[in-house]
Amino acid sequence: MAFGHSYGGLVILETARSYPVFDRTAVYEPGVPAAPVPTGWMGPYRERLTAGDSYGAFVHFIQGAGGAPPILAKLPYWYLRYALRIGFRGPSWQRMRPLLAANLAEHEQVAAQQGKLAGFGAVTASVLLVCGSHSQLASKTQFGALREILPTAVQETLNGLNHFGPEGKTAAVVAERARAFLL
Repeated sequence: MAFGHSYGGLVILETARSYPVFDRTAVYEPGVPAAPVPTGWMGPYRERLTAGDSYGAFVHFIQGAGGAPPILAKLPYWYLRYALRIGFRGPSWQRMRPLLAANLAEHEQVAAQQGKLAGFGAVTASVLLVCGSHSQLASKTQFGALREILPTAVQETLNGLNHFGPEGKTAAVVAERARAFLL
């Protein structure tokens, strides 16, 4: 049994595909691309990280990765960088900043999976594929495509949750659903 979220969901499904060690897995919005993955932001992101400009790097992610609200993607780079420096600091930024390099590495691995969706048809484990009702429509469409490929998958949508459902106040909802499936 295993549970994974986002990139962790990709890792779990790839493990289940390559090594049939699980009888059941639960994944929450796994990072398995069914559509083209935007990669143009990765080079500038890496450059900003190397230059020590973590806010600048994060702006490239926000505006290029495709997951941000459209209004943020349309703001001028300089403006959004300035707004982040003013509004996003303190303990939450101090926790997030060291993770920016790992964020890039994870997204590079997701992009490397592009075009390999059909390979997940080899997964023999029963899979609970969970997504949040507040996640982007494009993401939900991708999860549906993944559900069609996985031979024994059940797809469920949890009301009121977004991509970060397994975190914070909504974690218990996701944990309870995954526990019920896995046990």
